[in-house]
Amino acid sequence: MDRLKSNRIVTLIQREIQESKFALFWTPIVIAVVLTLIMLASVLLANRVSIMGDVVMQVLLDEENASSMNVTIHIDEMGEQTVQTYTIENSEDLAAPKDWGFSKDRMFEPKSKKDISTHISDEYESLNPMLNMLHNLLILVLILVTINYLMNSLYQDRKDRSILFWKSMPVSEWEEVLCKFGIAILVAPFIYIAVSVLIQLICVVLAMLMVSRMDMDPLELIIGHVDFVSLFFNQISGWVLSAIWMAPFYAWILLASAAAKRSPFMLAFAPVLALGFIEKFFLDSDYVTTAVGYHLPHYVEESRGVGFYLYGPDWSAISYPNLVGGVMFAALALWGAVYLRRYRFEI
Repeated sequence: MDRLKSNRIVTLIQREIQESKFALFWTPIVIAVVLTLIMLASVLLANRVSIMGDVVMQVLLDEENASSMNVTIHIDEMGEQTVQTYTIENSEDLAAPKDWGFSKDRMFEPKSKKDISTHISDEYESLNPMLNMLHNLLILVLILVTINYLMNSLYQDRKDRSILFWKSMPVSEWEEVLCKFGIAILVAPFIYIAVSVLIQLICVVLAMLMVSRMDMDPLELIIGHVDFVSLFFNQISGWVLSAIWMAPFYAWILLASAAAKRSPFMLAFAPVLALGFIEKFFLDSDYVTTAVGYHLPHYVEESRGVGFYLYGPDWSAISYPNLVGGVMFAALALWGAVYLRRYRFEI
C-alpha cells in the first residue's frame, strides 16, 4: 500500500515537472548557460570586463593603473645630493612637482604583480559576497517562477477540464494539492539551488583562470578567499527557513487558484489589499499589512537581498510566534484548497 502511494506521488511530481518543465527545469539551465558564456567571454576575449565581481575587477584595474608609481629623484645641486620621493596615484599627479628639471635623474618604480596580489589579499577577506550575487539572481527568478506556477496550477486544470481526468484516477485531492505545494517548496528550490551551486563553482574556476593569466597565484587569491562550507550552508539553510516563512503565502496562492473563476491574481491580492486599506482607514492600524508583510518576499536590509536570509538565517531576529502562526494559516489554506478541489471544481 505504501509502495503504491509513493509511486503515485512520484508520478504526480513527474507530471508537474513535465507540464511546467520550461519554468521549473529549463529556465535555471538557460540562465546558467548564459552566465557561463558571459563569464567565459570576459576571461578569454575581453579580459577586461568581468561579471565576477568587484574583487577580480579590482585586480584588473590595479594591473592597468601602472601609472601609480613611486618616483625617486636624485638632485645634485652645488655638489650636494638630495633624494626626493614622490608617489603618483594618477596621471594628474604627473605635473605636481613643479621644480623638476631636464638635468635631474628620474627613476620610475611601478608596482609589481606581487605587490598588487598582496594588496588585494589584504583588502578583501572573502569572495563569498561576490558568489552570493549569482545565487541571489537564481533565488529571485525562483520566487517569480514559483508564484506564477502556483497561480495557475489548480486554476488551469479546471479551465481546460483536465481535472475530470484526474478525478477518474485513484489519486486523492490531498495528494494533488500537497504535490503542487511540495513542488513549490522543495522540488523547484532543489533544482534552482543545484544550478546556483554549479554556476558559483564555474565562476570560481574562471576567476582562477583569469588570475593565473595575470601571473598571480589563483589558489591564494581565489580559493584562499572562498569559504565554501559557510557559503553553501548559509544558502541552503537560508532557503529552508525562507520556505517556512513563505509557506502561508504559497498556500494562499493555491487557495486562490482553486477558488478563482476568472483571475487567480486578483483573487489572491485584491482581498488582502482591501482588508489592509479598510483597517488603516477605519482603525488607523496596520496589523494586517504587517502580518502579511512577514510572509511575503521582500527586501531585507540586513542581508541586502530580495527574499529571506539569502546570506544565512539570522536566528536571533526570528519572530517565532509569527512563524508558527504562518504555518497554521498555511495548513488551513491548504485544507480550503483541497475542499474546493473536491466539491467546487467547475468554472
